[in-house]
Amino acid sequence: MATAGEAYEFGLLGPPSGRHDGRELDLGSPLQRAVLVRLLLGDGRRCGLDQLVDALWEDPPGNAVRSVHTYVYRIRLSLGEERSRLETTQRGYRLDVPEQAVDALRFERLVRDGEELRAAGRTGPALRAFDAALALWSGEPLSGVPGPYAQRHRRRLTELRLNARVAQLECAGELGEHARVATELLSLIADHPLREDLYALRMRALYRAGRTAEALAVYAAARETMVAELGIDPGPELRELQARILGGAEPDAAGQPAGESPAATADRSAAVRGEEAPAGVRPQQLPPAPGDFVGRERLRERLGLALRPGGEAVALAVLSGIGGVGKTALALRVAHGIRADYPDGQLYVDLRGDGGSPADPADVLVDFLLALGMPAARIPATPTARAGAYRTLTADRRILVVLDNASDTAQVTPLLPGTPGNAALITTRHRSLVPPGATRFEVPVPDQREAVAMLGRFTGDAEIAADPELALELVHACGQLPLALRIIGARTAARPGRGLGAQLLRLRAEEHQLDELRAGGMSVEATFQVGYRALAPDRARAMRLCALLDAADFPVAVAAVLLDRPEQETEEQLEHLVEAGLLEPHSADRYRFHDLVRAFAARRADREDPVADREAALVRLTMFLHATLLQAMNATEQAGSLSTHLFSVPLTGLRFDDAGQARAWLLAEHTLLVSVFSRVLRDVPDASRIVAAALSVIAASGLFAGPAHQRELERLADQAVAAAEPGDDPAWQAQTRHIRAWLAFIRGDLAAAETDLRAAIRRENAVDDPVPFFMSTRLLSVVLADQGRTAEAVAFFAESEAVAGSEDDPDSPACFHREVGRLFTALSSDRAEVNISAAQHVYEVSDRLRKEAAER
Repeated sequence: MATAGEAYEFGLLGPPSGRHDGRELDLGSPLQRAVLVRLLLGDGRRCGLDQLVDALWEDPPGNAVRSVHTYVYRIRLSLGEERSRLETTQRGYRLDVPEQAVDALRFERLVRDGEELRAAGRTGPALRAFDAALALWSGEPLSGVPGPYAQRHRRRLTELRLNARVAQLECAGELGEHARVATELLSLIADHPLREDLYALRMRALYRAGRTAEALAVYAAARETMVAELGIDPGPELRELQARILGGAEPDAAGQPAGESPAATADRSAAVRGEEAPAGVRPQQLPPAPGDFVGRERLRERLGLALRPGGEAVALAVLSGIGGVGKTALALRVAHGIRADYPDGQLYVDLRGDGGSPADPADVLVDFLLALGMPAARIPATPTARAGAYRTLTADRRILVVLDNASDTAQVTPLLPGTPGNAALITTRHRSLVPPGATRFEVPVPDQREAVAMLGRFTGDAEIAADPELALELVHACGQLPLALRIIGARTAARPGRGLGAQLLRLRAEEHQLDELRAGGMSVEATFQVGYRALAPDRARAMRLCALLDAADFPVAVAAVLLDRPEQETEEQLEHLVEAGLLEPHSADRYRFHDLVRAFAARRADREDPVADREAALVRLTMFLHATLLQAMNATEQAGSLSTHLFSVPLTGLRFDDAGQARAWLLAEHTLLVSVFSRVLRDVPDASRIVAAALSVIAASGLFAGPAHQRELERLADQAVAAAEPGDDPAWQAQTRHIRAWLAFIRGDLAAAETDLRAAIRRENAVDDPVPFFMSTRLLSVVLADQGRTAEAVAFFAESEAVAGSEDDPDSPACFHREVGRLFTALSSDRAEVNISAAQHVYEVSDRLRKEAAER
């Protein structure tokens, strides 16, 4: 029986196949093949029924067992006279064929034999075992076989094949077949570009073949791939191998490289003894400058002067700015423009300083020394010695070095030439990177005129000329950021029929703004993401929470409330964000985001911070702003006891010395107040009452600076009314209506004021609180009087008087009304014709109505 069984041959290391005595077997449908595969690869070619079902389906259908029985029956039929080899057991099935009949099992046995032979030091027989194992393959294993079991084993067998291939080449290398190993690894590395062991094996093979420079080039290629794909440098094994090759040592052990020819050893020894670098090597490493570069004339002129050769020191200049502002484009344009001043060459490197894996200057020095003509075998092993060799090669020469995207001063210092006549131009997002003697230039976003010119260069001037106003709006939507403008240009070129108007409409959708600013390999979001990922968690959190503020700028005190941290600690966090190029200083204690950076940070907050945390931060800030408004009231003696008795809150807020300070604060923070209150009314309904209380303080005290600010407050009042209406709190509803009525009265819209006051009074009648009722009825009486409806005015005035109490009683509505009027006059803006006159007018009309009521 065993002899007959050996006549079977099953191929699984490619498209599944089966033969018996030379006859091709019909393996049936894909699912039938999946059953056969599970039987062939099972322990002892044995498999339970449940295992067969699980091999075919993640979520088995209701007829799964019946289907498996059918597939087993058909497999038996395909075996012909040998069908009895597929036996039914107590719990499943067993296929009686030996291990040798299945190529996948023979492959695994040969690989195990090879590993055992190699461990025993028998490299030749081990190589033959690996060769035999790999010769069994004919394509993708289990090709076309469905089911989770086949998928798992497809991955497992593929990994085993790669490991066997590596072991095969290692054996070949140990036997001196270095050229073969180096060549065959080319395709393997192309297929598996993240396997560091493949790069190491090729480096060893090339080095042992006497091709040292090529071995070092393999390391450079590995580093470039790892950084591009994973954002990290190669691991310690590969780095140590590079160092040993640079030092002229055997990669694996001390002594002469195994398999190296005597001639190669002699050539390398001669290089180590002191072969000079080739004379006249002039590296030309500058990438091309963008052909569509435009503007920055003044900055280019200043940079050119700073990089002029001569003097008593190396000419150093640093360009700093946020990601996407065009630092690299500017640096390359300037560098190409001054090439004639540096005839001995130009060196360039991207230092990857904006991410989590900045380039190691020791590795960069290797590249620079090779570019300057130093033989690979002469490159020193230690970073200090490499830096010395670099300064030696650049001495008495005139070379320009462009260090792009640097992370810190320590990274660039070893890469700076040491003697006058040379120059270095550094770009970075980090503002504190300024080596001794360097001139720092901040690269700002271009102004509107220059930004429009950039957009025209990217899209074509005809697009801009057709609608200059539209172009200006588009530039503003892009935050005037050159990278964003370039992306819009690319998208316009790709879709010429869409036009700038369609681009603008898509950008205005805030939730999709960053999605629209990507094209090809360019992406505003990806540019910011690189720097963001490098932040410590607490700094990233600070960035996200500060982005909740949709304001032009904000003070440290406000950020501290958002972060729930002391001001000193908060300022340190903000300074780190400035250093990372993700935040900008605005004045002594204020900061601001670029619009697109804020949009990026807000998106990160939405995705990373729980809603409850964001809402809690906004509520803390709303309470702080409310408390500060109360402190502004208290900054004048006219405030009396208003804040103490009627507007008490748990936070203290900022304090002011006088009414002038209070007005200055409100002017500075008006936009911030409006943005925070508007967001809370929209997103945090439970905190809307705090906003209403804060609006009451603003409206009652006159803490706003003229009609423009008043219109924004009116929009907030509209939001507050809408937020209060669905609820069942008549006091809150009345409060928001009264605020809006008072603002309408100041503006002179008496009809709107009357509508809201009547609605407020209806709700106040249901609340046992005479103060709001008095305020609404008194103001409505003035509104009616101004419309000439004296009888109605007197009636409402009488209602207000009925609950007024004495002005000398600090708890009475009349006293409250008097203090509000005084406070309004003391703290309102300098536009007396708008604000102060409103408070005075209420008193004048009230006096007249009092007389009218007395006469009646």
